Amino acid sequence: MARYNILVTGVGGQGLLTLGRVVGNAAILAGIDATIAETHGLSQRGGSLIVQIRLGDGESPLIPRGAADLIIGMEVLETARRIVYANKNTRIAMNKFLWPPPLTDYPDLDQVISRIKETGVKLYMIDANKLSEEVVGSVISANMVMLGFAYAVDDGLKKLFEKEHFLKAMERVFRGKAVELNKKAFEKGYEEGLKQV
Repeated sequence: MARYNILVTGVGGQGLLTLGRVVGNAAILAGIDATIAETHGLSQRGGSLIVQIRLGDGESPLIPRGAADLIIGMEVLETARRIVYANKNTRIAMNKFLWPPPLTDYPDLDQVISRIKETGVKLYMIDANKLSEEVVGSVISANMVMLGFAYAVDDGLKKLFEKEHFLKAMERVFRGKAVELNKKAFEKGYEEGLKQV
């Protein structure tokens, strides 16, 4: 199969690495070759982070600029920074959340969203933090809300995976009560995504 490229972007502490692990385990369950590369910023919490997931045959773990099929953005400005990986067919599933660093002159949320839209990409947005709080009582599962949302709005993911692949992958990644909570978060994101397609 031709490679399918997913770029996950955000800041440290948002569960990007966990999201990558769930997709990787789903790929194993679906019998799809997968390579995953992580690029960390200077800080573990609050620093820039990218997870590059390449599904299908191939050697390089890094997505070339302009070659992402799907971008999952956990934070708005980090999503804008990674727009160089997009092309006219890329879908962006983005958490409507801005996490400005302290003591900086940061653009506001609407300004950044407007700049992303100006590029002409297919942009889908939800407030994953809010939905996670509604489902599990905290923002800790916003990453799984975003994965479910992305699965709903992206045809490429649907061609590669059954929803059950992701739900079963969560049983490999999470433990105890976290399994069911994260499944609920995924389903909530999925339901919200279906409203936008």
